[in-house]
Amino acid sequence: MSKEKQKKFGKPKSFSNYSDSKIDPLQKTSLLSRIFGNQKKLDDARKTFFTAYKFESNINPLRIITLLLLLSVILGLGMFFIERNNERIYKSWKYQGISSIPPSNISNFDQVIDFSKKEQLSNCDSWDPNKLLEGECDKPISYVNEMNETQSRSQILYIFQFLLMFLLFFPLGTFFHRSLRNIKTLRYETSVSPEKSIVWIYFSVFLYFLAVFISKFISKDFNVSFSIVFLSFLFLSYRLYKTFIEIYKGSLIEKSNRLFFIFTNKFKIWFISYLSILFFNPSIITRFWAYELNNIDDLITATKLMNYSSIVIIIFCFFSIVLVAEIYKLQEIKNIKVGSITVDPLQ
Repeated sequence: MSKEKQKKFGKPKSFSNYSDSKIDPLQKTSLLSRIFGNQKKLDDARKTFFTAYKFESNINPLRIITLLLLLSVILGLGMFFIERNNERIYKSWKYQGISSIPPSNISNFDQVIDFSKKEQLSNCDSWDPNKLLEGECDKPISYVNEMNETQSRSQILYIFQFLLMFLLFFPLGTFFHRSLRNIKTLRYETSVSPEKSIVWIYFSVFLYFLAVFISKFISKDFNVSFSIVFLSFLFLSYRLYKTFIEIYKGSLIEKSNRLFFIFTNKFKIWFISYLSILFFNPSIITRFWAYELNNIDDLITATKLMNYSSIVIIIFCFFSIVLVAEIYKLQEIKNIKVGSITVDPLQ
């Protein structure tokens, strides 16, 4: 009887390999351990993650980055011609005697009436259907429609440019993560973690755009709102500096001890374009340099700034291609001439 009870209430055989402390004393049989795992499984996962690695070529991420940046250059060219055409349209309005900015949407007809009264275009001063049918409001409505078309074209390309920039985060993250790993295989001693460096850069980019979008909500004062953006810019620049200085130190065969000469001329040109795009991108222009548009002259000035912004985007994308290609070549050349080693993160 006792044997039958022992068999009936005995431990299932399927759990025996989890509870045998002689085999592995760290194994647990509790409910929590079966849900969240045990120490042995955690150790196995850690060993799998921190595996030794060798030099890896960055050619595939480079190709993807180059393709996306070339698309960004094409979009930048499109933005340039659209903004240039918009500037001509707004100047033609000024030559026609228009001094105020027409509304960009006809749904709020009170603004259309107000615009018509300011410019003394016609007798469009009410919602009277008879006047609308007689064409009293055709002239102010034509300005409104043209304003809507010019603004819509610019916004569409800007949205595509922003989405393309978001897509670039993934291959760029792969490229620079691999570049930081490669410098260790190229016999350069550094304590910088590739994973942490990429996370810090992503975080600083997020802070920059967050500061741009919320700065005007925090304060309408120019100095306060711009200071918020400027602090995020300093933080982003610092994180980029920490990453690039390690990449260039580890990628160059012969490097100078002086900081200024560690970076190549291509990087210095890229850095100038980087500064330009941070302070002359469309988001900054609409929130700071052309925040208040009171008349047609302000609109023309804002359009010129957007035109300059598209040129800056083109230059930045071009030199970004040059920069990543240079880093790729430097590491490949050093790998051929100096050779590489296998790096074990656990050592």
